[in-house]
Amino acid sequence: MRTKPRRVIDSHTHVFPHYVDLAVEVMDRCGIQRSVTLEWHDGFGRALQEHLAIFNRYPGRFTVFGNIDFRRINEPDFGPRAAEQMEQDVASGMKGLKIYKALGLEYRQPNGKLWRINDPRLDAIWAKAGELGIPILLHTGDPPAFWQPVDERNFWNGVLYGEYAWWSYYRKGFPSLDELIGERNQVIVRHPNTTFICPHVGSRSECLQLAAEDLDALPNLYYDISARIPVLGLPHHARNSRDFLNRYQDRVLFGTDVIYDDTNVPTGVQAQCLYQPGEIPLDEDFRRAYVDSTVRFIESHYRFMLTDEVQENPPFKRSLQGYSILGLALEPLVADKLLWQNAARLVPE
Repeated sequence: MRTKPRRVIDSHTHVFPHYVDLAVEVMDRCGIQRSVTLEWHDGFGRALQEHLAIFNRYPGRFTVFGNIDFRRINEPDFGPRAAEQMEQDVASGMKGLKIYKALGLEYRQPNGKLWRINDPRLDAIWAKAGELGIPILLHTGDPPAFWQPVDERNFWNGVLYGEYAWWSYYRKGFPSLDELIGERNQVIVRHPNTTFICPHVGSRSECLQLAAEDLDALPNLYYDISARIPVLGLPHHARNSRDFLNRYQDRVLFGTDVIYDDTNVPTGVQAQCLYQPGEIPLDEDFRRAYVDSTVRFIESHYRFMLTDEVQENPPFKRSLQGYSILGLALEPLVADKLLWQNAARLVPE
């Protein structure tokens, strides 16, 4: 049984440019040839150009997805103007567009109503990406548990409090997950010439039947598996996950959602573990601790995909009750498609 991948493209990362050296060290130790790094919310115009100059010091190692300036969303002609900026950013070296879940859950119109994902005033953005031949990584919604009471039955109860309490949408008047995904899918239908990569199994990891129905209906839709291994690997769910990935082996990308940022690096623990501030003691050699913890985090992904190992207390903080995940032991041809071939096809250097 293969325990290490032959080649890896991590299709979902977030690297603050001044931590690029940490990212490269982790990539080298984990056998990651290339990472797709997603800019936060300032990845356009001059800031994007400055960031690209830093990433370009490591030729072939980083593919950068930029953003659009949603601070201007309520200005007249926002969509066409954002499309024009995208065209300039692609000329500068941007290879894709990242849209955060704030669209649908945060951005508001002057009357206080949330902007809907399928608002036709945004169509120029989706269409321009198709014209430019770049994919859109469109994050919509969150796990269903974020709309449920945060109690002992909520699998995310180890996260949805303290620093992350605002992630809970329970009884706060937000659109439902089904509403958000329905609006997202309408956008994808309206723009068949644009490639959409919806991360986190399209917010459908808990119900792979719905995830499959969306893929069947939308040929320009793809998923990544970032930040959802804790669900995909649950022992009662793992067989369905394996069947799903086998069936849609050409439509799913490997991603870790590793984050190298100023908030989390000093804790010495990979941000996607989702520990609360103060739960991890600071270490004088935090950079070394951060690299080591991130390597362990990524290697856990490999064990999940390539072996049938049971990982007790995996490095993904989720449930206060504790849990384990079961490895899928994917066949080498399937694993290679997920780990790098699909990304190489959809997100070229």
